Amino acid sequence: MLLIDDDVELAELMHDILKNYSIELDAVHSPSEGFAALEAKTYDLVLLDVMLPEVNGLQMCSKIRYSNAPYKDVSIIILTARTELTDMVVGLETGADDYVKKPFEPRELVARINAILRRTKTPQSENTAQNATAEPVASGGKSGLSCEITLDGDTLQIETQRAQILVNGNKLITTSMEFELVAALAKRPGEILNRDDLLGEVHGTTVIYTRSIDALIYRLRTKIKEAGATVDFIRTVRGRGYSLVGQVNQLNGA
Repeated sequence: MLLIDDDVELAELMHDILKNYSIELDAVHSPSEGFAALEAKTYDLVLLDVMLPEVNGLQMCSKIRYSNAPYKDVSIIILTARTELTDMVVGLETGADDYVKKPFEPRELVARINAILRRTKTPQSENTAQNATAEPVASGGKSGLSCEITLDGDTLQIETQRAQILVNGNKLITTSMEFELVAALAKRPGEILNRDDLLGEVHGTTVIYTRSIDALIYRLRTKIKEAGATVDFIRTVRGRGYSLVGQVNQLNGA
């Protein structure tokens, strides 16, 4: 895990705290050092402070997400001492998976780390999440398919228990908010859901603005096409909202 924060004392403190939860932490103190670290090593997750020299953390988050680098899909948690809603919204819209307000309780941070690592499901992150036992991890039970939709030869699968999306059999790397949005649409395929409906499903909160849903939809469409789909599974109904379209081949209770 990588921490990018110009507060050296905080970095040392977080290193010691996370070590108690069996989480290894590398720390750098500027965006340029952060990009160098990401180029040199593969990380499961980045803890990114907003107030940084050179460029701020929100700008760096955007640069990571919209780059063509191998690390573009790394999970990101924004750390911020600010309380303005705008900062939180921009952080989520630029591709952050979550945000934590400073000062924070160590167990809260570790719990949020666990939640994200369980979604990404890489072998290294699974091991990290299992060792970081700040909060009990619920049993996953069956990994049953929640929804499978085909459209003009392309297939979109949403597996809620595994928290993953497959496009023509290829796993889609998504942020937690992106997955929650697709899962919400998959619960009612073919139905038009407005932005307010979808807000209640994304992180279970109305912290973000309704227009933030549009940014999430845009990123999802881009990722689905990059994964090999030739069609658009998410339909925009102007003035009303969005729906997941195609032939439903299998639908289990989510």
